[in-house]
Amino acid sequence: MNGLRSFGRFASVLAIGTAAYVFAKFQGGFVSWFIFYTLIPFVIYSVLLYLYPLRDLTVARYIEERHVTRNGHVTIRVVLKRNFPFPLLYVVLMDKRVHDKREKIERKITLLGFRRTYEHTYLLKNVRRGEYTLPTVEVEVVDFFNWIRKKRVFVVRDHFLVYPSVTAMVYESASKGTSEGQQLSAYMLAKDATTPSSIREYAPGDRLSWIHWKSFARTSKLMTKEFDEQRSEQYTLLLDCGISEAFEDAVEFAASIVVSAGQSHAKLTMITASDQPKVFPLIQSSDQTRQALVHLAKIQPEDIQKVRLPIDKAMPKDAMLLITGNLRMDFIHHVLTCTLDATAVVCFVVMTDHINEKSLEPIINQVKLLGITVKLIYPSDYSSTLQKAVNS
Repeated sequence: MNGLRSFGRFASVLAIGTAAYVFAKFQGGFVSWFIFYTLIPFVIYSVLLYLYPLRDLTVARYIEERHVTRNGHVTIRVVLKRNFPFPLLYVVLMDKRVHDKREKIERKITLLGFRRTYEHTYLLKNVRRGEYTLPTVEVEVVDFFNWIRKKRVFVVRDHFLVYPSVTAMVYESASKGTSEGQQLSAYMLAKDATTPSSIREYAPGDRLSWIHWKSFARTSKLMTKEFDEQRSEQYTLLLDCGISEAFEDAVEFAASIVVSAGQSHAKLTMITASDQPKVFPLIQSSDQTRQALVHLAKIQPEDIQKVRLPIDKAMPKDAMLLITGNLRMDFIHHVLTCTLDATAVVCFVVMTDHINEKSLEPIINQVKLLGITVKLIYPSDYSSTLQKAVNS
C-alpha cells in the first residue's frame, strides 16, 4: 500500500511537469514558458528524490547513561550517516521509545543539504522509574512542496533502566542487646571475626574471605565460616505492589533498605507481592543486590485483586518488614496466613501527606490487634524511620 501511494505521488509529479509543458507549448507567450521553466527544477528534484535510495542511510543511537535514578536526566544521541551526498531538504527524524506500555516519539526536522553526517542530541528530564525500550528510528524525507515523501524505519534497539531513588538509611536490629548488654546491629553481618563458630557448605554469594581453606585442603570441598554475627536477627522485606498513590515512594523505601543491607553485607530476603510474585532469598552479594534493584526498577503496580504471595515457596521465618501504600485487612490476613512462623511483623504504611492519617486509624487499630507494629512513614523520614521502627 505504501509503495502504491508513493508511486502515485511520483506519477502526479510527472503529470504536473507534463501539464506545464503542454500548457506552455500550446498557449505560448512569456508567462506560460516562465511558469514551465520555474516548475522544471522542482519537478526534476522530486523525480531524483523518488529515485534516491534510502538504504544509503545508516542510523546509530548512543545513550550516555543507561542506569539512572528516578527524576534523573538521560542524554540520547542519534547519528545519521550516508555515502552519497544527494541534497536532502526536509529530513524528519523520529526516535521512538516505549515505557510502561506507552509509546512516545522524539521528532526533529532538519535541513540536511549535502552533509553526509548529522547528529541530533536530546535530553530526557525527570525520567520516571522503569525500563525504557527504544526499538526504531524512522527517517522521512520530503521535497519542496510535499509532492514526494519517502520513509524508512531503521531497527536500532536500545534500552536503559531508571532505578528508584535511594536514601541512605540507619538500620539496627530489633534486638535491644546481646548477652553482654551491647546493642547489636543487624548490619554487622559483614564484620569479620577472628574465630568462626562453625563451618557449612559454600553457597553462591558468600564472601571469599569466609572460605575455610583448611577444610578445603583436607576434603577438596569448599566450606564457609559461620560467625556469631551471621546468626543475628535477619529480616524478610515484603513489598506490596498493589495500586496506590504512594507506590513509587514505597518502591524507593524498599530499594533504600536493600541497598543499605547490601552495603553492609547483611542477609536480607526480599519478596514482591504482585500478579507474578518474586522472591530474592538471602540478598548478600553485590550481584544479588543489583538483581533485586533491577526488579524494583521494572516492577509496576498491579490491581489489588491480583496481588498474591508466592505460596508455592516456603516463606522465611525471619522478622518481616511489610511495606505498603494501601493498607487493607484482606491483604494483612493473607500475609499472616503465609507467614505463620515469622518472629515479628512491622508494617510500614507509606504516606504521601498527613491528610489521610485519621481516616486510617480504624484499620490501623485492627492491624495492631493482630500483633503487628504499624508505622506511618513519609519520604522525608526514610533515613530514620527504619531504625525507630525495629527498635520500638
